Amino acid sequence: MGPGMRGMHGGSATMDERNDIHGLLFNHDRIRRTVTNLPNGIRTVTESDDPQVAETIKKHVTEMAKRVEEGRDPGLPIESPALHSIFRDKDKIKSTYEVTEKGIIVVQTSTDANAVKALQDHAAEVTDLAQRGMVAAHEAMMKNGSGMMGHGMRGAMTEPQHQH
Repeated sequence: MGPGMRGMHGGSATMDERNDIHGLLFNHDRIRRTVTNLPNGIRTVTESDDPQVAETIKKHVTEMAKRVEEGRDPGLPIESPALHSIFRDKDKIKSTYEVTEKGIIVVQTSTDANAVKALQDHAAEVTDLAQRGMVAAHEAMMKNGSGMMGHGMRGAMTEPQHQH
């Protein structure tokens, strides 16, 4: 079984990083995200009026930026070919980050056409996750061939059930 086939426990992502991702997915309805495709990349604004969600957005983006810079792909099953390409082409991508009160603005550009396409594809995927949360995450895992995760993760990957 490859590193992407172990549910959210696969790869090198820390428990804290996985918890942040889960928190963002579960609170996706509190996230506002706009993406502008540029001729040479993307500009994204990801924010929340919820202070805790806003802090998690800032932390997650900062941690993932550091991972890309260091070439440390976390190997999670929701990762797409576009994200893997960003890790491979990290030296061809220029990134700037501007922390706002409610989130973060990211501008990523490249002179490489494949890197630009990967940035734009990944931005659209993240927007889908921000709009649809766990539903989009499940679809991404299935699309990326990670639908073989063990029964133990099913409960962790779904919204909590409320008792009536």
